[in-house]
Amino acid sequence: MKKVTTNYIFVLLYQLLIIITPIFTMPYVIRVLMPENVGVEAYVSSVVQIFTAFAALGMGDYGRKVIASVKRKQDLKVEFYSLYVVQSFFSAIVLIAYLIFTYYTKQYQLLFLINILTILSYIFDITWFYTGQENIKNIMIRNMVVRLGSMIGIFCFVKGPDDLAIYVWINAATLFLGQLVTWLPLLRKLRGFEVQWEKVKKHVVPVMTVAIVPIITLIPLAVNKVILGNSTSAMDVGFYNQAFKLMTLFVVFVTALSTVMSPRMVKQYNGAKKEDFERSMYFSFRYVALSTLPLVTGLIAIAPLFIPLFLGSAFQPSTLNLQILAPSLFFSGLAGIFGLQILVTTGRNKSYAFSVLIAAVVSFGTNIIFIRLWGSYGTAVSYLIFTMMTCVLQAYFARHYFSIKKMIQQLFPYVAASLIAFVFEIGVTYVLTEIHAIFIIAAQVFIGGIVYFGILLLFRDPLLLKAGQILQAKITRKK
Repeated sequence: MKKVTTNYIFVLLYQLLIIITPIFTMPYVIRVLMPENVGVEAYVSSVVQIFTAFAALGMGDYGRKVIASVKRKQDLKVEFYSLYVVQSFFSAIVLIAYLIFTYYTKQYQLLFLINILTILSYIFDITWFYTGQENIKNIMIRNMVVRLGSMIGIFCFVKGPDDLAIYVWINAATLFLGQLVTWLPLLRKLRGFEVQWEKVKKHVVPVMTVAIVPIITLIPLAVNKVILGNSTSAMDVGFYNQAFKLMTLFVVFVTALSTVMSPRMVKQYNGAKKEDFERSMYFSFRYVALSTLPLVTGLIAIAPLFIPLFLGSAFQPSTLNLQILAPSLFFSGLAGIFGLQILVTTGRNKSYAFSVLIAAVVSFGTNIIFIRLWGSYGTAVSYLIFTMMTCVLQAYFARHYFSIKKMIQQLFPYVAASLIAFVFEIGVTYVLTEIHAIFIIAAQVFIGGIVYFGILLLFRDPLLLKAGQILQAKITRKK
């Protein structure tokens, strides 16, 4: 469990860096590039995201599971290169398709050309190898350095609305560089190329099955934004996209957990350690509730003051977008447990893919209807519907592996504590009316946090008590 904890800390540190860098760069970029250019960048990114989903192939989830299942060290090289042959073959096809698309696209062609680096970064993406091996520390440190380089580059070279291409290039180039550096330790470790074509063939069908998920997810993530841009304006896409970016910044607490827990649960399941598997699963339920529910209520409470302060008054419409999107944090967290930690781990890839397909189709239909009624708010509602349906369907397919009653019992204290903290956070805005918005937000966060964790400590929450015991043990050891 020590290795899981260490990996989690490093993944969380990297994910927190992903949160911190936009906090510094996003307000600067919005004010320098202006809302219209921000909307253009969001539109281009949505189109590029369609291609990257095909290039990624869902290899992150499947590859991590396969690598985690390897028991003999001598088999590791064969499994890795057999998987990577599948990934590179399909990714090369996607790259060719993207080059053809870019050649015939006249609007924003320069931005699409720059994003060739983004497509290439997915071709060279092998982070699934390290997560499957539960060896994350070094790779996270390298990515942290690259991420900081990106932030410095934005402040140094993006100075006005005409620098949109430079901004896109910095993001694409640093993403590509971040993938390249992951190859250095791997090449030293594996030494040489070895592939078995029988294994390559064996991986094709499962990879394609899991690949359906990121491709289908394009509908709520990218296609809906493209439809929004074509139905309204690039500026509307900008309003929605900035709220979406802010919401997804906080998904890190969930993604960090799934990244480190999935390989361990694969080994527990394959080793027939049913009790350990269930213990890991219920720990994940508690952790998702503990980390996401106060974020959901907190974002809803602070959004009216935070959006104008952080993004500027021009992005006022992003406020309601963020409030609508906020509950997606919780549903995405639960879906990560039902989908990745249970269905993919137990080999139920078809159920995993089918649940996402149904949710995406419903999201697509509701988006078309709601855009006409509510514009960008309609796209936000359709995304929330997508995460809710994915969560419910995956819970249904995974129902034999957990007790719904036990899960609800574990989630209830966090729901209650979050709602009570939310009441206090809203109350702060009525009490503190004559001071600057930043102090009101700080008071909301502080009081909300005190109330939330105070209630959990009052009812002796096992996660907080365990964290306290670990901290106390470390302090005692140092003394």
